[in-house]
Amino acid sequence: VCLVLIEQQIVSVSEEQRAALENGSVSAYQFMRKLIENLQITPAQLALDPFSGSCVVVDPNTGEVLALVSYPSYDNNKLANGIDAEYYASLQNDLSLPLWDYATQMRSAPGSTYKMVVASAALMDGIINLSSTVDCVGTFTRYSDIVMRCWNRSGHGNLNVTEAITHSCNYFFYEMGYRFGQSGDPESGTDFNLANERMREYADLYGLTEKSGIEIEESAPQFSLVNPSQSAIGQGEHNYTTVGLARYVATVANSGTCYNLSLLDKVTDRSGNLLKDFSPEVRNTIEMPTSYWDAIHRGMRGVVEAKKYFVDSGIIAAGKTGTAEESKTRPPHAVFVGYAPFDKPEIALATRIGNGYSSDYAAQISCKVMQYYFNPEKEEEIISGTANHLEAVTSAGD
Repeated sequence: VCLVLIEQQIVSVSEEQRAALENGSVSAYQFMRKLIENLQITPAQLALDPFSGSCVVVDPNTGEVLALVSYPSYDNNKLANGIDAEYYASLQNDLSLPLWDYATQMRSAPGSTYKMVVASAALMDGIINLSSTVDCVGTFTRYSDIVMRCWNRSGHGNLNVTEAITHSCNYFFYEMGYRFGQSGDPESGTDFNLANERMREYADLYGLTEKSGIEIEESAPQFSLVNPSQSAIGQGEHNYTTVGLARYVATVANSGTCYNLSLLDKVTDRSGNLLKDFSPEVRNTIEMPTSYWDAIHRGMRGVVEAKKYFVDSGIIAAGKTGTAEESKTRPPHAVFVGYAPFDKPEIALATRIGNGYSSDYAAQISCKVMQYYFNPEKEEEIISGTANHLEAVTSAGD
């Protein structure tokens, strides 16, 4: 297979590299891995997951989008002032869909990154208070027709809301989803419609029921209306874009101000005279006691404190991971939302790797993004890949 790639001129290698492949001094695996590292061939061409990713960085204090990145991408220059027909045809035939904006058009379940919405709802609706605990025993059996399990099969024991966010305890949030649907007798079961309606109210406050406001094409979000316990852990029918999740976590970061995001900075004429200035508008504010915000922030801080690469980076951040399972035949999506610095956030971001196996991979990329933002002088140390060109990005003001 490797030799066919060379013979059909899909990849270009030196005579020495080909000889090493043929005589076995380099294995086919090592050869293919090197091609992928150098972007000579992509995972999508090999039908491998993951092959796509996206990251959106927002200023939580203004609602301005600082960076909006979709991978795989393409060379804008070949489509400006005339189109390179051969190049455009190759993009259209590419199974990885590089012309599709994964940051604004791909939707997926948010997984456990959704748990701050549910925590807010539970605290504000009086379902729990800051000292309330739930005893996670691993297996959730409130429903007669379905058994639901925490990722920790043996259980987490008693957790309050802050600890439940830090440990991403599914059992705790299954219980919250169940309680939202109770209207009196605790033995009467749970009303799915009532539970989801209560959660939807808070999802809306975080901007998760509408498009984010950016000035390019964006897929509309989808709120889950199925089993509320599944919905409460960011599964069910939830479907959100990366930019939508970025607006949500920016609202968490600034403790309650939800903006309609904007990619645009300003419009000037050819002489540089200002024609129009774009400033993101406040969509709504969430009036929640400071103690509740502190509990959520501490929970997110605990997530990041448990990750050695964040500790080693020196970035004092907070965040939440999410592993979104949507297919039995493909890996789950890897998602991370977070912000930094913890005490006075300057940036908030959402990162998603489509079918990326584990949320930790999205968290590692997010850590690198934060390092690059706060320490641009260490670019060569932070960007350690061997690819010889950068993918196109959309940035505010460009």
